[in-house]
Amino acid sequence: MKQKIDLVAFDLGNVLCTVDEISAAKKLAAKNNQKWEYVHEIVFGQDAKLRFERGKITFDDHARDTIKTLRLDMSITELTAIYNSVIAPSESIFPIVSKISKTHRIALASNTSEPHWKYAQKFLPFSSLLNPVIVSYLAGAHKPEKAFYDSLVNESGVRANRILFIDDLETNVKAARKVGIIGLQFSTLENLETALISRELI
Repeated sequence: MKQKIDLVAFDLGNVLCTVDEISAAKKLAAKNNQKWEYVHEIVFGQDAKLRFERGKITFDDHARDTIKTLRLDMSITELTAIYNSVIAPSESIFPIVSKISKTHRIALASNTSEPHWKYAQKFLPFSSLLNPVIVSYLAGAHKPEKAFYDSLVNESGVRANRILFIDDLETNVKAARKVGIIGLQFSTLENLETALISRELI
């Protein structure tokens, strides 16, 4: 007997949208003739992400520090626009999500920053249907930390074993399973469709 699913939660990066940090790093590097690898570490490095994606500092604080460190002649607004350019809609998955939303609740569960989430809302046609929205910068926790998944369970009001969580990273899926959530690793659209059909979600 298949486990009943009441809520399907999606990751943002590399599931609902593509991510290309290198192009943005190269664009910023060209402004001061710097190595893009160095620029990438300053703007997108894990140490920085863990601070603003956990809400320890605001993204504006990070942008201000970045502009100073890289000696960039631009405003926070201009830097944020380049930062947002790293994500683009994965439109091929949108019909699947919309179809699920007709029969099940859908949610967002993502390690992300304030500007990326605000930007994504503009291109996700089902953004108003996502309930709850668990984003790390507001949750104060980062996947694969247990507290992040606890937020999803608590805010949704759905039992862990009735939540299907879809993420591209195996470590995040495994962590979800540890708290009782049904984890599904996203690899290709075809594999996702097969898994969702087998669970009678589409």
